[in-house]
Amino acid sequence: MIKKIVLQCIIICMFLFGFSGCAKEEPTTVTVPKENVFGIWFSYLDYQEVIGIVDEETFKTKVDEILDNMESIGINTIYLHAVAFTDSFYESNIYPRSKDVSSEYDPFKIWVEKAHARNIKVEAWINPFRSKLVGEEEELSPTLQEWIKVNDERVRTVDGRYYLNPAYPEISELICSVAQELIDKYKVDGIHLDDYFYPENTKSKFDAYIYSEATEIMSISREDFRRNAVNEIVENLYLTVKKKDKRLKFGISTAGNNDNNYNLYFADISAWIEKGTIDYLIPQIYWGFNHPTKPFTTTFEEFKGLITNPNIALYAGLAAYKVGTQDQWAASAVNEWVDNSDILTKEMEYTMQNGGQGVAYFRYASLFQPNAEVQGNVEKEIINIKTYMKSFHTEE
Repeated sequence: MIKKIVLQCIIICMFLFGFSGCAKEEPTTVTVPKENVFGIWFSYLDYQEVIGIVDEETFKTKVDEILDNMESIGINTIYLHAVAFTDSFYESNIYPRSKDVSSEYDPFKIWVEKAHARNIKVEAWINPFRSKLVGEEEELSPTLQEWIKVNDERVRTVDGRYYLNPAYPEISELICSVAQELIDKYKVDGIHLDDYFYPENTKSKFDAYIYSEATEIMSISREDFRRNAVNEIVENLYLTVKKKDKRLKFGISTAGNNDNNYNLYFADISAWIEKGTIDYLIPQIYWGFNHPTKPFTTTFEEFKGLITNPNIALYAGLAAYKVGTQDQWAASAVNEWVDNSDILTKEMEYTMQNGGQGVAYFRYASLFQPNAEVQGNVEKEIINIKTYMKSFHTEE
């Protein structure tokens, strides 16, 4: 009974005051100077495909080569994977080291130092809730292993993968501690999240207990309960970052379909914008101009319409991985990315001419280590990007 009363008190505080204690400070408007961002994601997949497990000197050489390529197309911001599956690509006291990078040296420190020497910014990219596959428990931190062992609702499985449950204060504290560790240990330029919030196909059993406790003390739908949980973690991360340094950025790259954001992943973009708990938004507009249901221009304008807070910047996430490939879900436009080698360039141009402050390419290997069958298309696209960037900076 005592445990139940304590949990209900936590829920009351959670909804009235947020996760970070019952007297959490309200976010204040922080104006981060808007600047044109030309970004690229360097993910755990890029680590696997481009670098691998190598000694420190080889790692440094490879990072230099990668930065050379990034500079060649005008990249000024890297979204660098720091946490992909409740693991770490840096020296962490919270999560175990990722199996995709050597544990003999600090790869994140090398990245930050080398990028900053070229005036390229680095934001630490965190996947907050996605964890390991069932069967990979030994790769998790002791805390997560213990929660799984006792069948604690703070960790649940969806389609064979573990996910952290955003509705619990301990999860918010854990994720914020990771962000805190990164901004304390490295001179990063911000913290970046992507679209892995609640997983698709999240069933009611995922959060059955804490939701039932919530409904004993308030009337709220399960969907709004989940959206509130995500909103609180977003706000707590924002406060964590800004408390360290108001000049640091905190932003999120969401899915490009905002109906899915709201109804499947429980990511309420409008709430973040209204409360001012992000500095920028990067919707993943991973479609061409002729896509029958989500054409680039219409989708971009939809997201632009959401940006009602003048302090929040809008960048467009672009699908570098589609260059030269068939888009199987695009119906009559299935060959748009095959027949054209300037889609990324035209999408960047549209973004910059229509109220956006930048773009980001997903992902590095798609542009600089493409499959042989699309290499010709990619090389032409890179030439077009370079031509546009040269003219863009001339106009500036």
